Amino acid sequence: MKYKIFTAAFLLLCVIPSAGMLFLPPTQAAANERLSQAPQLKNEDGSWNTNVLDEATDYIADHFALRQEMVTANAALQTGLLATSPAEDVIYGSDGWLYYAETLDDYQNRATLTDDEARQVAQTVADMQAFCEARGARFLFTIAPNKNSLYPENMPARYLQSDSPGNYEKILPLLEEYGVHYADLFTFFREQDEILYLKTDSHWTNRGAALAHDFLMQSLGLPYTAFADALYTTADTNRGDLYEMLSPKGTAREAQQAYQTTFSYVKEPRTAEDILIQTTNLNAPNGRLLLCRDSFGNALHPFLAEDFREATITRQMPYPLSSVQAGDTVIVEIVERNLPNLLKYPPDLGNQTQADSVE
Repeated sequence: MKYKIFTAAFLLLCVIPSAGMLFLPPTQAAANERLSQAPQLKNEDGSWNTNVLDEATDYIADHFALRQEMVTANAALQTGLLATSPAEDVIYGSDGWLYYAETLDDYQNRATLTDDEARQVAQTVADMQAFCEARGARFLFTIAPNKNSLYPENMPARYLQSDSPGNYEKILPLLEEYGVHYADLFTFFREQDEILYLKTDSHWTNRGAALAHDFLMQSLGLPYTAFADALYTTADTNRGDLYEMLSPKGTAREAQQAYQTTFSYVKEPRTAEDILIQTTNLNAPNGRLLLCRDSFGNALHPFLAEDFREATITRQMPYPLSSVQAGDTVIVEIVERNLPNLLKYPPDLGNQTQADSVE
């Protein structure tokens, strides 16, 4: 009898995740996670989809009931007992530090760009600068460092680093060769005594973004609000993107800073990830800003918006430089790991077109 009860319980546990899909709300993606789409019997051209069974398997694997609860429980076991991450996109470091796995090539100095491609990236940035300056605008290019480029001490020792130049090391001297107006955030952050990136997130803290703002405005030679000296409050409000990928149902929060600002949004964004955000500040000392950015601009853009009467903050790639006018300021911010995107999505400086944004 006990074997029948055990068998029935086992079968019930196996059925719950699949059957629960009929009754529980759909599983939502966590942080940067991308879930499989529902399979379709037919393709857009009307033909039968021969991959429908494979797609159905992937869909069920991503959407079965209680998936996030199980993923969170598994992460707690593996990080607690084995000090390793079960999430392929998350590296579990020491002292609670999490790192984004997509930064490994940069961390280990494995260049994914050839010498010719690195030169092409630098030439692309130089062309963007020439285009903006020809229209009478200021131009500044900056690269946000990967977290493990600044704070490698908590990376697992198994990830060895080579002495070869990575993408950033290849591109940096070429930017100087081409005369690009470049704000070196790597050197700036390394000179700071504070830890300015989040332990459970892939991005800088609000304090880091505030100091980056000051440095960028100094590099432009424009008047600005000195947020380095501004008052701020700190509270445990940040849910790290890496932590969310590892533990989608986890409840831990990390300390984050909050600053007072006076700018207004033209239209309140749904999230800081919106492709297009526009702001106004009639009391600001500078004119118009075009900030071409990635996810590091989520925390950076409120500080920059404080110093410009009009600001357009965009995640669009290729960059929409055709809107640049005389007197504008153009800042292009890209994170170190995304440098190859400048090769993949070069701006059409003759006929700028709309395109999707990238992370």
